[in-house]
Amino acid sequence: MDAEFLTLKETAVVFSCHVNTIRRAIRLGFLVGIRVGNGKKSPYRISRKSIDLIHESLIKSLASKAKG
Repeated sequence: MDAEFLTLKETAVVFSCHVNTIRRAIRLGFLVGIRVGNGKKSPYRISRKSIDLIHESLIKSLASKAKG
């Protein structure tokens, strides 16, 4: 999983959640998903940077809650 872009399934493994949760996160704008190909059925790819930013913000959020 060292690729620059991950599939929905690979991203779900990273976050330990269901693929539909990742789809919802993309739809709501929490994750940036890029469709590969044309059409509504085209698969998504999620950038590693997007995932890393979410992890970083989550850790900072948890750290600030632990201090307060």
